[in-house]
Amino acid sequence: MEQRDADDRRDRRMSGPVRWLLMAGHVPPGIRGGGIVRYTVELARALVRRDDVELHLLASPAAAGSLADLVGGPERIVTLPAVPEAVIPAFERLALGRRLGSRFDVVQGTKHLLPRGVRARTALTVHDLLLFDRPQDFPLPKRLLLARPYAASLRQADSLVCVSTATRDRLVRWDPELAPRATVAPLTTSPQLLDSEPVPVPSLTGRPFALVVGDPGPRKNLSVAVSAWARVVRRHPDAVLALVGPPAWGSQSYGPDHAGLVADGRLVQLTGVDDGTLRWCYEHCAVALAPSLAEGFGLPAVEALDLGAPLVTSMDPALVEVSGDAAEHLPADDVAGWAEAALRRLEHTGARDPASRQRRTWDDVAAETVAAVLGSGPVSSS
Repeated sequence: MEQRDADDRRDRRMSGPVRWLLMAGHVPPGIRGGGIVRYTVELARALVRRDDVELHLLASPAAAGSLADLVGGPERIVTLPAVPEAVIPAFERLALGRRLGSRFDVVQGTKHLLPRGVRARTALTVHDLLLFDRPQDFPLPKRLLLARPYAASLRQADSLVCVSTATRDRLVRWDPELAPRATVAPLTTSPQLLDSEPVPVPSLTGRPFALVVGDPGPRKNLSVAVSAWARVVRRHPDAVLALVGPPAWGSQSYGPDHAGLVADGRLVQLTGVDDGTLRWCYEHCAVALAPSLAEGFGLPAVEALDLGAPLVTSMDPALVEVSGDAAEHLPADDVAGWAEAALRRLEHTGARDPASRQRRTWDDVAAETVAAVLGSGPVSSS
């Protein structure tokens, strides 16, 4: 039976598009969200444009309609059961494979999990290994319920699509036996962000400001940026630090200077911003700061560069990889250094030329993903 299924899948690849299921159960009805949501949606849009892929999406009942529009109709949607959200990961890991049977040639997980026992070629996107490296950043239920299924999914996958070389290197250190299956398909800025109409932020308009984009979790190291800003405002009392990102989902750390800066109007926090607002922030900030302690890719760094913002990052391997010599890199704990870097950008603003930067596209990401999964392109060496 299994051999016949494999032969059927091979014959379909030879005769027509590959039937590809992308797991998108975490995508909300508005198909907007943080980094993994944006990744899933943009990869889906790019895969839909390919003639060699017939894309289907696994979706929650609430998001099924929106995602059906993205892929061309409800017949391309596999709907999750209407169960509590906390139960979904267990269903995806333990029960989904039996439901899918041999309907698809490829099943790709985009957030930690693959269905066990599915009769298809499997691929898993590896965004990071933070569940293993920084478990203290995650709520206890997530640590207990997700770490082992994630590890099992990594070892199950036929192909592991890493979002950066830094993440692939970390994966191979975690388990050297995964090296032959791991390749790299770096991310890029969303075209929805690049094409959006800038929307000014009244609390920032006309004021010099620095920008930090990301959640307030401890690994984002916001406390260093905030403490550095307490030094900056001694010389530039009109300057503002803008923190843009989603509400906290786990533990958070802003440092001891946060409350005073907020009270004085020298720190502004923005949550739930649309693409137009985010674009305006990148295009008008004096500098974008990325002080993170650990990243799998570091999309805000790429967005900042693509929209012309001067950029300072930590020396995290992924951030250095994606920004290269287009950014300044500092030790993550150097508060004085971050303050001086921000002051230099505030005092010496220069011309911006984002058009000179060669940008990847999501079609590039999709092409590299398909090549990695189907074995029709180069695979990164260990």
